[in-house]
Amino acid sequence: MKDLAFDTSDATSDGPGLCTTGPNIWYCYTASCTGDVTVSLLGSSYDTKLAVYSGCGCDLVSNRMIACNDDFPPGYQSQITFDATAGNKYLIEIGGYGNTKGQGVLNVSCEGAAPPSSKDDCANAQAIGEVKDLAFDTTGRTFDGPGLCMTSPNIWYLYTASCTGDATVSLLGSSYDTMLAVYDGDNCNLTSSDRIACNDDFPPGYQSQITFDATAGAKYLIEIGGYGSAAGQGILNVSCQGAAAADMPDLGDAPDSTNNAHKNMNAYPAPAAVKANYPTVYNDGSGVGPFGPAHLNDQLVAHLGKKITAETEADKNADEDGLNNINPSTGSASNDNGADGVVVPLNLPACRWTTFGYTVNVIDPNVDLWVNVWLDWNRDGDWDDTLDCAQGPAPEWAVQNQLLFGLPVGLNQLTTPAFLPWHPEGGREQIWMRITLSEQPWKHGSNPDVKGNAGSGPQDKYLYGETEDYFFTPDVSLSICEDFNGDGVVDTDDLVTFTSQWLDNCPK
Repeated sequence: MKDLAFDTSDATSDGPGLCTTGPNIWYCYTASCTGDVTVSLLGSSYDTKLAVYSGCGCDLVSNRMIACNDDFPPGYQSQITFDATAGNKYLIEIGGYGNTKGQGVLNVSCEGAAPPSSKDDCANAQAIGEVKDLAFDTTGRTFDGPGLCMTSPNIWYLYTASCTGDATVSLLGSSYDTMLAVYDGDNCNLTSSDRIACNDDFPPGYQSQITFDATAGAKYLIEIGGYGSAAGQGILNVSCQGAAAADMPDLGDAPDSTNNAHKNMNAYPAPAAVKANYPTVYNDGSGVGPFGPAHLNDQLVAHLGKKITAETEADKNADEDGLNNINPSTGSASNDNGADGVVVPLNLPACRWTTFGYTVNVIDPNVDLWVNVWLDWNRDGDWDDTLDCAQGPAPEWAVQNQLLFGLPVGLNQLTTPAFLPWHPEGGREQIWMRITLSEQPWKHGSNPDVKGNAGSGPQDKYLYGETEDYFFTPDVSLSICEDFNGDGVVDTDDLVTFTSQWLDNCPK
């Protein structure tokens, strides 16, 4: 389809509102090939938005949305490229930013199937989404990979999940005795820790099938081979079955001396041990708080990183990963295996404006979210303080109610606003940090003005989200990626300020 004119001037709003909420129009596209399909609104006369969904049924839910795009650089028009399967149908939604409408042009092109040899090696894995009856042939192929599941002639696919929940990879219906493996991520330097599952025979036959927990937007390597040295023709089906199971209550795992064992915990080890006053346990039996941030998650809306593990209390009761987040009797903390939203250590140079990146996995894009971060700058066992830098105050409440809205379903790589770190000269290097994602802003905690209140949660608990705590030694070396002009954002304006300061102050 080339230069198809359209006009949304008289259109109304229709649909689920997963991407556009203003006037919109719809097309049903049948793919003519298997491969990359590009849907483009470039050349349109207004600020467009564009979405593509699997299938042409109008009972649209988030796990059917393949992609949503507002602006495709360098302009304000939209474009999406996605993996299509010949004969499959896809809904195309065209709207505008906010309530913007106007005239435009639609182009749809399909670049055809990748050559058969492209997926023989892991490094050339063929990118796919959900696929139905995708034909493959391992005849004449060679073995490539770590040999963690098979050593037969094999081929590789790189699957990007469109939903969070159970994903099924199936070779049922293939003509030979298959073997199948799924690995986490897209790095071909695979180890046993990357392997999610390996399957030889899925009853009642000799073909293979794997179902695993997928995260929307995450990538997974699929390895297809045969039993022994078997090779042949087959079909691949990949499906994702919607949102993950609900009921994933969550708490943090920083040490907390207000616990159900009524034992003091140390924030930092001897010598000169420091008592921990981080609010982690929701209810220590007193009923007076501070209350640790507890997230109900009766229905998953969003969480930090790729995974979240369930626990109803930080220091007692059942815990999904088999170990309570903290154990006051032994003094152990940082036991939650679900903390993966931030990659530590972070670069936190003293009294220099800085930011860090984190990941949010969105399941329901219709809920606004807030992010808050606390760091124990003076290493005194709480997050209640504000320290002083020449550039301004350095509160331990470092990131204050960063609002997230309009995020698409799946993994979102985000950056905090700029903040000022502080470190004691010649003091402890390790630090405790908390990051909380929730559906409401932090409003000074459950027990304002009480020691250990900062980082606490509401007494009636958060509905959604996750709290993750980290204990690490920060990198305090200076970075050139700083907020030199102090506007709270690290961008090209800082380069201008830095250049100006250098020219004014450095030797000519």
